[in-house]
Amino acid sequence: MPLRKLLSLGKKWVLERCNLMLRAVFSRLPIRNHVFFYTIRADGKLLENSKCVYDALEGVEKVVVARMLPHPVLLKPKIYYHLLTSRVIVTDDYLRYLRHTQLREGQKVVQIWHACGAFKRFGLDAPSLLSPQEEKRTHSQYAAVCVSSEQVRPYYAQAFGIGMDKVQALGTPRTDALLNEKTCHAMREELLRRHPEMRGKQIYLYTPTFREKDGKPCYYDPQIEWDALDSALTDGELFVIRRHPIMKDSYLGNKSFRHIVDCTDEPTSQLLTAASLVVTDYSSVIFDAILCGAPLVFYCPDFDAYERNFYLDYPQDLPGPTVFQAQELPEVMRSVCQNPPLEKLSAFRSAQLGACDGHAAQRVAQLVRSYLD
Repeated sequence: MPLRKLLSLGKKWVLERCNLMLRAVFSRLPIRNHVFFYTIRADGKLLENSKCVYDALEGVEKVVVARMLPHPVLLKPKIYYHLLTSRVIVTDDYLRYLRHTQLREGQKVVQIWHACGAFKRFGLDAPSLLSPQEEKRTHSQYAAVCVSSEQVRPYYAQAFGIGMDKVQALGTPRTDALLNEKTCHAMREELLRRHPEMRGKQIYLYTPTFREKDGKPCYYDPQIEWDALDSALTDGELFVIRRHPIMKDSYLGNKSFRHIVDCTDEPTSQLLTAASLVVTDYSSVIFDAILCGAPLVFYCPDFDAYERNFYLDYPQDLPGPTVFQAQELPEVMRSVCQNPPLEKLSAFRSAQLGACDGHAAQRVAQLVRSYLD
């Protein structure tokens, strides 16, 4: 075996032993009566779902670790410390450290999954680099999973390999703002102040999800000729791109366009308040769009190659038309804006978002408080 590889393995073994010893030490420390918020969805801040619950927990001691993967070696002891000494742990995504960390009696994990509804398969139902046993260990210690409606509870129980009794239809906290007319207006005006080019325009918000190959994120080419799309749009229209956080590379490169802008740095929730229509593919942003009253177009040029399956019959059950060729987008977007499928949108909302009524954050916060001393 080459010396470099041998040294790397040796270093990894030493670090694993150190973390093991630290976990043993931390598990003997007193459990603190506070809430540990953990997320891998952003660096240095909580995104909307967790932030709403954080804000609703007034008067409660809280600590946050927000760091996208991979985690540096020196961060892991901090995570283990909070994981093993916090009364309640709140997360909005996978908490990988639970795979090899047994929590202590009296600790509770609350999963406030970042997505609404049951759309594309996830957890045990999706392709993964983890074995089924590792995937189960990731989720087996949840005390509660908060979801957006009664009808989606069985899907989350199945995806996480847990009992239905642990899945509660309390609503999705970040949807509260989307259901508050005053808040939405303020969010929209704040966005328009930063982007005056949007004011008075028909906004087509493009929000594709990430792609993966064999369980790993990979580059996605949306197969759009940007010059052609720009030429096809009028001065009263604006095509706004909001990439998934995992997808780092801009679709536009260094080019600028008259009718196309990249607003990936803006919060999706704010962009939705200004959207006339949402163009997406397999993203759960469809649920937020419906709550905002925006009709949908599904642009799926890679449908035949997409690895994940769905919890519904795709595309037949979708509340909007499916487009496979980019050149069809302008005509279809205009048509749907003029004649949205209101009955389909309403039925889809009732089934997938029945518990989202503008008070979800308070219900989830009340659940978290019930676990504190």
